[in-house]
Amino acid sequence: MQPPDPAQAAADLVRELTRHGLTGIYTAAADRFAVISVTAELTVWTNGRQVWCTHQGQRLTWPAADMYAAAAAIAALARFGNS
Repeated sequence: MQPPDPAQAAADLVRELTRHGLTGIYTAAADRFAVISVTAELTVWTNGRQVWCTHQGQRLTWPAADMYAAAAAIAALARFGNS
């Protein structure tokens, strides 16, 4: 079994977020974690297995294996924060 790749998970998430119309996303990756700055108010992390963020004091988590669902939820959070 191949170890999780945070950089690839971040790239997959950015690709899906772009499909939801979000742009201007910044990422940085290291061996164990990647960080994805979606908006000024929304930062997402991944270890290649899970994707997570904290929104209104609540930690939200999605499996990296379902990046489509994660991106849909994160895009909704990004739009919520900008309304």
